[in-house]
Amino acid sequence: MDLRTMKYRITLLLLVCLSTSLLAQKKELLDDKVTIMARAAQALDASLQPGTDLHDAIVKENLIGNYVLQVSIREKGDISSVFVVSAEAHDQRSQNRFKDLVHFMEMPFKMPKGRQYRIEHAFDLNAIPR
Repeated sequence: MDLRTMKYRITLLLLVCLSTSLLAQKKELLDDKVTIMARAAQALDASLQPGTDLHDAIVKENLIGNYVLQVSIREKGDISSVFVVSAEAHDQRSQNRFKDLVHFMEMPFKMPKGRQYRIEHAFDLNAIPR
């Protein structure tokens, strides 16, 4: 392989790498507390829809119960903690596993540095179609 062909391939490789990074989907930056709380509630509701990872895990593991969770969201959309405020019609295994599943979720938005918000949200796993 001569030098010209090698330069061409390296240039092509760099262009491909740059174009894929530019097409990567970035999270939306939200500043307003009311907007952040509303979008977090929407994201938590959407996570229970059929076809999502959370829904599939709930059905597969046969998790049951009605929960009110306090979810803390950090600046990059990461969930930093999940606290069970109340639980009804559940077993302890379902409660612990569901809390862990919610903890591993990620919000589809980010917030300014240093900000952290808590939202209380109700989940009814018994109403999920199986």
